[in-house]
Amino acid sequence: MYKYSSTLLYYLLIYLCITSYTYAQTDQTPTDNLLTRVDTSEAPTARPQVSLDDLIRKNEAYTIALNHIHAGLRRSFDTVTINRELPELERTLETVGQRLESQESALNLRYLSALENLVVNFRAQVNDWQSSIDIRNQDLQLLGEEISNIKNDQDLQLALTDTTILPEYQLQTEMLQSRLARTDSLYNAQRLKMARVQSRISSTMITLNDFNEEIDERQTLLERRLFSKETSFIWEKPLLESDKSIRALYRESFTLNEIILGQYFSSNWLRHLFISLAGAGFFIWFVTVIRRIKKEKEFAAIILERAIYIPKNPALSALMAILPLAPFFYLNPPPIFLLIILVFTAISATFLIYNSVNHKAFYFWIGIFSVFLIYSLSNLLVEPAFRERWVLLFLSMGGMLLAYKTIKLLDYNPKEFPKYISYFLYLYIGLQFFSLISNVFGRYGLSKMLGVASTTSLVQAITLYAFVTIILEAIYLQIEVGKSNQKEFASYFDFRSLQKRLKNLLVGLALIIWGYYFTQNLNLWDFLYDNVSNLLNTERHLGSFNYTFGSILIFVLLIWVATILARNIAYFAEMKDQAQADSRNKRLGSSILLIRLGILIIGFMLAITASGIPMDRIAIVLGALSVGIGFGLQTIVNNLVSGVILAFERPIQIGDTIEVGTRIGTVKEVGIRSSKLKGYDGSEVIIPNGDLLSQHLINWTLTDKNRRVELFIGVAYGSDADKVKDILLKVMDRETILKAPAPAVYLQDFADSAVEFRLLFWVSDINTWIVVRSEIMTSIYKEFAKNDIEIPFPQRDLHVKSMPQNNGITFTETKYKRDLSPKEDSDE
Repeated sequence: MYKYSSTLLYYLLIYLCITSYTYAQTDQTPTDNLLTRVDTSEAPTARPQVSLDDLIRKNEAYTIALNHIHAGLRRSFDTVTINRELPELERTLETVGQRLESQESALNLRYLSALENLVVNFRAQVNDWQSSIDIRNQDLQLLGEEISNIKNDQDLQLALTDTTILPEYQLQTEMLQSRLARTDSLYNAQRLKMARVQSRISSTMITLNDFNEEIDERQTLLERRLFSKETSFIWEKPLLESDKSIRALYRESFTLNEIILGQYFSSNWLRHLFISLAGAGFFIWFVTVIRRIKKEKEFAAIILERAIYIPKNPALSALMAILPLAPFFYLNPPPIFLLIILVFTAISATFLIYNSVNHKAFYFWIGIFSVFLIYSLSNLLVEPAFRERWVLLFLSMGGMLLAYKTIKLLDYNPKEFPKYISYFLYLYIGLQFFSLISNVFGRYGLSKMLGVASTTSLVQAITLYAFVTIILEAIYLQIEVGKSNQKEFASYFDFRSLQKRLKNLLVGLALIIWGYYFTQNLNLWDFLYDNVSNLLNTERHLGSFNYTFGSILIFVLLIWVATILARNIAYFAEMKDQAQADSRNKRLGSSILLIRLGILIIGFMLAITASGIPMDRIAIVLGALSVGIGFGLQTIVNNLVSGVILAFERPIQIGDTIEVGTRIGTVKEVGIRSSKLKGYDGSEVIIPNGDLLSQHLINWTLTDKNRRVELFIGVAYGSDADKVKDILLKVMDRETILKAPAPAVYLQDFADSAVEFRLLFWVSDINTWIVVRSEIMTSIYKEFAKNDIEIPFPQRDLHVKSMPQNNGITFTETKYKRDLSPKEDSDE
């Protein structure tokens, strides 16, 4: 696009000159006797109303404007790219046209699909050229209007009555006329040049439109004949075929595929560069992570053993991480291009799994990969070759046998392989069976399409499984690198919990990729896309409300995405909080709830906007919800509002130890409606947020994690109180007990059976207070035993004054002492 912003000032000056002066009409009085009109066709009495000074300034402005117009025209349209690529495009179209115009050419669906992609890419390229030409023509039109305004200015027909009195002015006028002529000539030359280029491009666009119609017509015809008999039954005598040999067909097919592939490669070099840089980025990432683990981690060998592919071959792992996604970065890639990417992906997967699976499974993979290569080679043919039907027949039988044996191997070792690979193998066997039946009954095209689709889809499924595994390994290794403690190797269960969240996402992405390729291989994508688009975009009516299924789907998808994002962001924030459990100020805590609410609200607003739902309808729904809230949703709304209050006031954080009612534990999650508390007995308690605000809440870690521990120790009467205090203080003099506040011992009470002392001390971590208390009590017991200090048990004195006589025996008053310790039976 050419912009002449530098000339706007001069154009404005021209406009002011033209509009600020008026021309004298033939019946007006002249104002400058030094000027006369050169054009003799007009009446000689007509004298100009422009002065000589005005005319000199106008000539100067026109000269400057012409200089800039001339400079703009000299910056001609860059036709180098068009002149280089357009002849090649025309030669390709000429070759394609010969194939399409040949009545003997029975092109198959695959080749027609390749031609369709080629035409689409050519049309996009030609449209870009046409757009740039249109912009250039608009610029030329503006320049032409300025030139025309200068040429039509009547003041340029004025001259001095005596040319000898002012030769400088005469020279200025001649220079202006000369520049005007040169500029006008250059302008016309540029117009002719653009017209020639535009004519060639318009002719090319017409040819592309004709080809597109021809391809659509042939595709429709072949799709209708797909289930029709094309050749004889397998037991019948073969029908007459084309005189072309298999070798000639392959040679011609390779030539045409080379033309298509060469054109696509040359026109997408920027995308090739991006994919290459992305692959290099993955490789550098993998190598850096491996080196850091080996250098920084004491248990590096254990960490790397958990990854199957990346530590052993980071280069091939990088290819497997980028190649399955590469086709989606290209616009309308031809089938031969997709095939090359899949072949490289399968070869990379072959080398990766060589040492990762048992030899029997690897041999089965080699067999399936070989069948895939033969089918791919056969699929390169641009015309049906009925001579190869026997090859396809044996490929179907061999492929089904390999798949059956692979299923048996998977059943024998279910833990070594993913279970869903069996589903793809069953699908492969089913499609190959229908391919074999179609081949037997003369449906050659259908047979070949099913065989190619089944084999290609199975290979894609296995390579996508390797892709998911590599991405999960990369995330696992990156998490290990990010851990601060170098001597602590990763907890595998932490990775498992993360893997559960990411694996579903990655498997879903892999299934979408596989489904796209599967429908493409069966030539169903366009059919499904058109019908689904029609279903989603058809406007429907419900009373006065107009809607489409597409708008509903967009609304649901955006809400679902917002929910997934909110849930996963909260999960990763909780992981960060757990890693920083010692510092409450660095934790997000209940603020995670605000983040989740913000994501959900933004997602809801985006869903409303994208789906086109009117706000008045939303107001009606909210009004209905308010009625429901008034009748039966008060508790839910109370919990929701309480959650927001908890997020702002932050009385609790994730990781805090709290006590609510009779429940005590660690806060694991602060949700929108409820919060999760993990008790010390392993239970997980769901507490509504309203209860956290309405009940008495004790937060043991609101300010710090210190906790005071209280013990009551009893000694026997007669023990030395000072000695007991010294022993107790000595026992509490240890690192696990804080020095400030200092431990204290108080004589608490004179109980029935003992003198009770009260011990008070502080621990720095509430999670360790039970352990510290146990250590203190154990030490006290040992120290009392060493110093002969008795820890009494409860006793009671019973005095029996008299007993009834029995068998001549008389009981007199006897004094009994009864042990009331818990170890004795209390019955008398």
